[in-house]
Amino acid sequence: MTENAPGTAPQGGGPLDNIKDYLKRAKAACDAGDPVLGMYLYMAAFEEAHVDGVRPSEDALSGLKEAWALACTQKERSLAEYIFERLEPYLSTDEITMCAQELHSLAMDKLEEFGFSRDDLEDMAQIIQDDIDGKTELLATTSALPQPTAVPQLDYSNVAGYVETIRTMNAMGIGMQDDPDFAKLVSMLNRLHGMPATPVLDTLLFRCDAREDANRFMMATLGELDMPTIHMRMEENFQGMPLLCVSAHAIDIPNGEGLRDAFKAGGVLVLEDIDCWSAPGADMSDENGSFLMMSLTRGAREAVALVRSAVENPEVHVMATASDVGAIDDFFLDMLEPMTLVQIELPTEVERVQIWEDIAQEHPSLRGIDRDDLVRLSANMPRVDIYSVEEAYKTGLMLRRYQPVTRDNLFDKLAAYQALDSAEYAELEDEVIRDFQRDLSHIDDLLRGA
Repeated sequence: MTENAPGTAPQGGGPLDNIKDYLKRAKAACDAGDPVLGMYLYMAAFEEAHVDGVRPSEDALSGLKEAWALACTQKERSLAEYIFERLEPYLSTDEITMCAQELHSLAMDKLEEFGFSRDDLEDMAQIIQDDIDGKTELLATTSALPQPTAVPQLDYSNVAGYVETIRTMNAMGIGMQDDPDFAKLVSMLNRLHGMPATPVLDTLLFRCDAREDANRFMMATLGELDMPTIHMRMEENFQGMPLLCVSAHAIDIPNGEGLRDAFKAGGVLVLEDIDCWSAPGADMSDENGSFLMMSLTRGAREAVALVRSAVENPEVHVMATASDVGAIDDFFLDMLEPMTLVQIELPTEVERVQIWEDIAQEHPSLRGIDRDDLVRLSANMPRVDIYSVEEAYKTGLMLRRYQPVTRDNLFDKLAAYQALDSAEYAELEDEVIRDFQRDLSHIDDLLRGA
């Protein structure tokens, strides 16, 4: 038999021969001073031996334990997490505790590389744990306290300025659940086509130049669906590294269960501002992406698996938001296919009327300003910018007194969002100048009063 190089896959033979060959080459690689190659070969031996429902051979398990030890020695924390995940079903309680302690130590080592003191980190971890324990105990003894006033949930009935987009969603069936005529139509179509239920929609990508507008409409759509939801967004930690934040609504995820069973009864998965997400940089050349999954942390692997399973699950709605579709990484586009783009345009005249009426409900001082002027002079503005008049209310809070929304500060703000060469900007500029001239006409009166 021709001897294979240490890093190549064995040729020929059955699975048992392959496992033995991987283990032999793993030991040879370690003896030759290449522990990283040895670690991967030990892992390959286990994967070859792993069959769902069947316990791997003791040799394969021993090899995976060697890979664990090598990962810890080499301080490869993400690989150690991956190996622990594979080993966990075959470990005793004491062994699981020891592995968890080792993973904690690796995490502390990584933070120390960034200049943090291990003692300070341990103290911080203890303070956080004490705080969590205290809050848990407090919650257990105060369930009879009165609940806070609920904030009205955003849905299609109370979100202002999206008339055209809501019409698009209605055509897809979202927002039509209380319409009896639509229910009859769906029932008839299902009967004629022999379908037990309405087929699930493609992934919905809400796109708008102002990402705040896209996210607000997405929240209204969540309110319309009123289903258990998992929300994902990418942020940066204090070191500037990307951090995936996951939150859940109306989903019970027991401790230690992770995300794998989050959508047992269906729900909604939301990926916010996906054009700002950083894709994993690992080699995706292998058929099943196994090298990618090894390189990710346990939490990231669960997140990737959750997205893929949600897209494939007919009981789950998947939604994403973006401002620049061209900036979305192909990794995420491929994962979310098939996908339907929902384009949210700038508000029409009818939609701007809705918005100003909504703002006037919250700001009575605005009701004295001509509504037609406001609608006309806010053309070409995103919804988020129109709503920015609420700054006057925030100023009032800081000054501890009522701060009315006046023509002056409103027109100043509107002008700041209009193009300099637009007709709206020119009219706003004239209005501001006229108001200023009116103020100047009272200077003599003010001086005489002084």
